[in-house]
Amino acid sequence: MSNQKPGPLALTSLSLAMILCSGCLRSSETQLSSNETRSEKRVEVERDQQHAKEEKEKIAREPIPRNEKVLALEEHENGLDVALLRVKRSSDNTVTLQWRYINNTDEEVTLCNSYCWTNLRSSWLADSYIVDNVNQKKHLVVKADGNPMTTKVNSPTKLNPGSSYKVWAKFPAPPVEVESVSIYIPGTVPIEDVRIEG
Repeated sequence: MSNQKPGPLALTSLSLAMILCSGCLRSSETQLSSNETRSEKRVEVERDQQHAKEEKEKIAREPIPRNEKVLALEEHENGLDVALLRVKRSSDNTVTLQWRYINNTDEEVTLCNSYCWTNLRSSWLADSYIVDNVNQKKHLVVKADGNPMTTKVNSPTKLNPGSSYKVWAKFPAPPVEVESVSIYIPGTVPIEDVRIEG
């Protein structure tokens, strides 16, 4: 049996091995901690994305965009709301109307059934008209090549709860001195004395 003491080289090697191993352990702990942090961040990001998606769905269901100016709001016969958005005189001697149908009910609503169709080439929008109250004159939707100048609607439109549908129609402009008109949209009460924009 030999009573040899380990030499300085052996002690140095042993110490170095212990330091490296303790570093490995710390590195492993750091890596584990880093993985846990990344995992927590991923869960946080996923939670934020889900929240953003829910918020986006809420925004998408808003019937009237926040920046949309409403000139008048009337109830439609089938439970929808009709928001008048614009009455503007154009350079082609017409007046363009824009309005939005809004479904604030809890059920899907068909905007217009077959009874609304006047013929195969036009829709219920062609039944709208404006009245020049000064001259007591009714102005029907302008036609081009026999087709009414309105939003093209090829079939009855179904609106889900919380959704809306924006439409437009063009009418002959009343004389320049006429500053307001009354608007008749099928299914809602007349919207009286609406000022014409520039």
